[in-house]
Amino acid sequence: EAVDEMLIVQRGKELGYKLSDEQFKTVFDNIRKENKIDTDEQLQAALKAENMSMADLRRNLERQMIRQRVEQNEVIGKVGVTETEARTYYEAHLGEFTTPPSVTLREILISVTADARGLNVAADEAAKARAEEIRRRVTADGESFEKLAADVSDAPSKANAGLIGPISVNDVAPDLRKFIDAMKPGSVSDVIRTPRGFQVLKLETMTATETQAFEQARQQISERVFTDKRRSEFQKYLDKLRAQAIIEWKNENVHKAFEQGLKAMASAS
Repeated sequence: EAVDEMLIVQRGKELGYKLSDEQFKTVFDNIRKENKIDTDEQLQAALKAENMSMADLRRNLERQMIRQRVEQNEVIGKVGVTETEARTYYEAHLGEFTTPPSVTLREILISVTADARGLNVAADEAAKARAEEIRRRVTADGESFEKLAADVSDAPSKANAGLIGPISVNDVAPDLRKFIDAMKPGSVSDVIRTPRGFQVLKLETMTATETQAFEQARQQISERVFTDKRRSEFQKYLDKLRAQAIIEWKNENVHKAFEQGLKAMASAS
């Protein structure tokens, strides 16, 4: 990376890029403001903490600026996304633009408390009977599920009349999913045994799987294709600079590390 940065900076200097005094002052003032450096003493302390001088700071800022300008003008500015590329990406990555079904539920929970010896059978049966009675009051007597949830549920959701969601069906436990899949909006489940106790569910709403149309997803698609192309084109640009460069290696270990890095990148790609 150090060699690549050197090549990029050298190319930028060949193109005439440099950090003017005015540009440096603007960037430097912003750094002081963002880091709340108000006095010269604070500035010197900050530089010392980074083991830098003002000359080092300017040199680093100039290198960053040159690298950004080279990448912008030599690579990014020349990258575009065609309609064909966008549609090809969309068709190959439909899952990225697809929202799974979601459900909104209400719950009533009758909890079961275990004693020191474990599950209390009598308490378990009593809780189940109470849950069955509550379900009957909803389904047979027509009582409000929401009111009963607010009045008798042991779940934290009682504060919202038992409301849960909306949540993606992908986030619903498989055992619970079987109950939900058999329900229609407005229907009430049988009593369900859970680790917390006995639960009764009401399905409020269920949305279908939705896939964004190409036109709706066009901006997202363009950004993703652009990012991939920018990365690819920048790598090609680096390869070109390396091929054109004449590097005199003064340290053979550094040379070997550079060659190994190139091989690793080639293998990864």
